[in-house]
Amino acid sequence: MSDLSFRPRFKFHSELSREELSHRLTNYAQNSSSNHIKLKKVRDHFTLEITDQFRHFWSPHMDVNIEHDPDENRTLVRCMIGPTPAVWTMFMFFYGFFGFLGFVGLTLGLSQWTLKKDMWGWWFLPLALLGMGLMYFISYEGKKLSRDEMISLKGYVDNALECDCFKMSEEQGHV
Repeated sequence: MSDLSFRPRFKFHSELSREELSHRLTNYAQNSSSNHIKLKKVRDHFTLEITDQFRHFWSPHMDVNIEHDPDENRTLVRCMIGPTPAVWTMFMFFYGFFGFLGFVGLTLGLSQWTLKKDMWGWWFLPLALLGMGLMYFISYEGKKLSRDEMISLKGYVDNALECDCFKMSEEQGHV
């Protein structure tokens, strides 16, 4: 779990209240010398982003949700580091496009085969597979480009909450 993956999720319980955790994150944002991360807050949901001057296409963002866990009678902190919504939308569009292209190629190829026509529709299948493979490779390279920023976002939360979030998550069995 200590290795950051493309869209890591982790959660942990804290003895501190929602208000105290929220206060710590907000105060850290105001008092921190870190000028490359900005914090947005909506109730008990926080979004950490890289500031505009340091942001690039692959820059990640981090969502932090603070909620009360009635089963444990403690506060549950859920964190997720991942690409921005624009990047996810782009990937879903291209994966959908290549999936549709593969479906059309399969349908057209089978129809042409059944009708004993020239089967040029099958050529869409390797194009679709090549496109999906290319998207996978691009996402892998994007992950490498954003790794340092992902570590910065995690470190920001660790410093604000005064804990090692991954370690707490592992100790509490939330892996």
